[in-house]
Order: sequence, then structure tokens, then C-alpha cells
Amino acid sequence: MRKTLLLSAILIATAFLLPSCRKAEGADAVQPAAGAAPEAQATPSQVPEDSDSPDREADDGYQRVKVAGTEVLWDGYRAIEPDSRLDITSMDFSDFGISVTEEFPVTQESYRIMEGTVMETEVVHIHSDVSGPSVYIVGGVHGDEKAAWYCAILMRGITISCGDLYVLAPANANGARNDTRYVVGWQDLNRSFPGDPDGNEAEALADAIFTDIKRIRPDLVLDLHEAIVMTQSRDFLGSTYIFTDLSGMEDLFFDLLFATQDGTICHNEFGYTGPGPDGSVNAEVTRRLHIPVITVETFRGFDIYRRVHDQLDTVLFVLSYDGMR
Repeated sequence: MRKTLLLSAILIATAFLLPSCRKAEGADAVQPAAGAAPEAQATPSQVPEDSDSPDREADDGYQRVKVAGTEVLWDGYRAIEPDSRLDITSMDFSDFGISVTEEFPVTQESYRIMEGTVMETEVVHIHSDVSGPSVYIVGGVHGDEKAAWYCAILMRGITISCGDLYVLAPANANGARNDTRYVVGWQDLNRSFPGDPDGNEAEALADAIFTDIKRIRPDLVLDLHEAIVMTQSRDFLGSTYIFTDLSGMEDLFFDLLFATQDGTICHNEFGYTGPGPDGSVNAEVTRRLHIPVITVETFRGFDIYRRVHDQLDTVLFVLSYDGMR
């Protein structure tokens, strides 16, 4: 009954959401402190209109607001991200309060995409001889969304009980190196799918990723992101799961949401929204390849350990749901 009611709500909401994402329901609304500016700060003209990382400074200092019951700093346009730099390659699940103890026999191989270019990055393939589903993780399409690709880096060391797991991390390696959303200049990888092998750097990288997913044809793609913008003129996507089409993953998606609501996973309840924007992994893989995609958005105003924990919680829930853990 609960799933039926939620499905009805999602279908009704989706009818109003097309063709672009709207505000996610389910997460606590942003509540500015007394004196907070009622209107969004202007974004500099040289920054793309849909940017999540505008090159701007707060005019009047930071305000304190509450998001999901947690106080964060806000400059009137976006959250102020706490220091999120970690030596992730020297860390493991336990550093984020996640227990992963059971090991399974697997083989592992890796290969590179965009080899020999500034966009070169690595896909790790974890294979079990026991037949099962295939899941493809895309971690860090936006390079400054650290918890997304930190989580994916950690997932390269997981073992699975069946099936195949592919982990691309960081998807936007040049952006990760330079701590920026973009690939080169203002090129947004998540507006460049399905890509173009003869296009600019973001388009060429999008083509390489899209082609790899098309070759593998996984049962599910997990697209890991983070959100930072909090303004009346933009949808607030912190702590949100995004879908374009629920077909083939209805039960998984509902149970994932319920698990955040009852506190089984994550630090707070997640909302949902859809569809993914045109040119995104979520929209283009779903529509063109008919492969279900769940985009995970954690909130960059929270502590980095909390964010990585919630990313890992989500991914491990999906793998367990599919019988892979």
C-alpha cells in the first residue's frame, strides 16, 4: 500500500516536473536565519547560467541556516562547504563509520578511457564467477563534488557475491585535479551526453563514458553527485535521488527512499525528483539506452565524512538489494 501511494505521488509529480527538474520534496526546506536575503544573489555574467559553482564572493558575510536539522553556513546563493580535502586513497570504509567485513572471491581488472589526454581516467571491473546483475558506478562527473568520487574510489576495493560491478572514478579526472565542476574552461560534462568523439573535451569524454556504458549494458547505473546551491531561483537538490524513468527499478527506488525515511541508511531523509536535465548521464542513458539510472545527490554544506557515509550507504544498499552483497 505504501509503495502504491508513493508511486501515485511520483507519477503525478513527474507530470508537472517535465521537462526540467524541480525542487525535491522530502528533505527539510532551507530555512534562512533572521535577516536572510529573500532573493538570490546575482550570478556573474561570465559563469554559465546553470552553474553550481559560480565564481563569486558573499557580499555581507555568511548566514546560518538549517538544512535537514543541521546548521550550515550560507552566502545567500550557495552553502559554504566545510574543508573536504581527504587523502582518500589511504582510507577505507571504516573511516566513514561503514562496516564492510564479508569478502567474496572476485577477479578485478581495470582499463582506461580517453587514454593519453587530460581527461584520461580509469574504470575498475570487479567480476564474480557467480552469475548476477551488472551495476555501473559513475563517480564524480563534476570534479568538485568530492564525496561523489571519494565514494567511488572506495568502491573500487569492494568484493561482490555475484555479477559484475564497474566503477568509473573520478569520471571527470581533470576537474577533480583542479577542484572544479568543469572539464576544461566552462565545459560541463553533465550537459554534454551522449557526447561527440570529435567535439570539445567535455563532449569527447561524455562520448567515451556513454560508449562504455552502451558496450557493457549494465542493469543499473548509479550516478554519484553533490549539490551546493540554495536559492529561491534554483531547485535545492541536497539529499536527493533523481530518476528520469522508474521502469525496471520501481521497487528498488521506493525501498531506497523508505530506508532513508526510517533511518536504516543515511543521516537524514532523502527526497526525489526528476527527470535528469538534458545532456546529463541520468537523462541520456535512460532515454537513449533504456538503462535505469539513479543519481545520488548529497549536500556539500554538510561535513565530508557524513557525505561520503551517505554515498556509501546508498551504493551498498543497492548492491545488497540486488543480491551482490
